[in-house]
Amino acid sequence: MKTLSAKAKISGFTLVELLVVIAAIVILAAVFLPALDGGPHRAYKIVCLNNLKQIDIGFYIYANDYGGKVPMQVSVMNGGTMEFIYSDHVFPHFQKEIKHLREPKEAQSLKVLVCPTDKTRQAATNYEALNDLNISYFLNADDFSTNNPSHTIFAGERDLALNHQPVKAGLLTVTTNVDLNWTGELHPKGGNLAFLDGHVEWSKIDTLNSLIQLQPLATNRLCVP
Repeated sequence: MKTLSAKAKISGFTLVELLVVIAAIVILAAVFLPALDGGPHRAYKIVCLNNLKQIDIGFYIYANDYGGKVPMQVSVMNGGTMEFIYSDHVFPHFQKEIKHLREPKEAQSLKVLVCPTDKTRQAATNYEALNDLNISYFLNADDFSTNNPSHTIFAGERDLALNHQPVKAGLLTVTTNVDLNWTGELHPKGGNLAFLDGHVEWSKIDTLNSLIQLQPLATNRLCVP
């Protein structure tokens, strides 16, 4: 199983400094961009992209402490969540990530797990209370096993449709030839994704399949809340 390269590890800025910079960018974007393009939907999309970026950072911080591995690659006995992959629950993986962000920003870290347009989910009140109903984003349990991080989907919004049917919560096995799309429940014209190399991007409803086809692994297990 592959581990993170030295280039992928976070250095220089502290976590708090990174979050402050990201938050400032998001606030400025939310103020100025809606008037230019797309109204409130544009602002929500930007906030959601920021959420996924911070989720990326949180898991990389965990990986720095665990030899380049994310929780899904580490046994529960050793501080990971590998055994939870088949449990139909996503929150244990995020609990391990949030644990590394709890001081001093626990409340803010819990908020980034919820898309601002997800009316069926709300942020957890504290770390111990976190469950799947406090999470809007899926995780790819197999993403850190690849050598092509720029094309590897790490996380994304939960409103997926498989063969035009909404995906239920639990473990979704995805191959590169499936018909996977967005339902439009969270964003009317697409959805947001985070990639293994740390970048995030907007995916239109008709482009998600092409991104799935580019996945380096033939099969990926998505943990959907």
